[in-house]
Amino acid sequence: MALEETLARPIESVLFHLGRGIAQAQMELDRNSIATQILINNNPELRDMGIEATWYQIPEVLLELKLSVHIVEEVKNSIKRKRIFIAPLNATYKNTLNYEVKGSSSLKLKIVPVPPPVGTELSNV
Repeated sequence: MALEETLARPIESVLFHLGRGIAQAQMELDRNSIATQILINNNPELRDMGIEATWYQIPEVLLELKLSVHIVEEVKNSIKRKRIFIAPLNATYKNTLNYEVKGSSSLKLKIVPVPPPVGTELSNV
């Protein structure tokens, strides 16, 4: 059993990695289209026919995660704060920890692409 299957993670870490994974998937789609267009541009016969690479976009991602939620109070530099930890609810987690499924929570996310803010200059980044 992989540790990731049973250990809880801070909710912000889970959301970060979900978002990064979606962004990486979109980047791979873009890289493939760029590579295809380069191949077309380097082939005079295809280029002269006006062929262009197909571009794909992930228009939105809907996620619904079944989770076990734990609230942990942490003390750091004499400051108490509560953090939310979540663990995936799957058969391994349920059976290993004898977890009651009725107590699970759902986290629903919708991630959509948006245009960059007006006036943003990324050329200097």
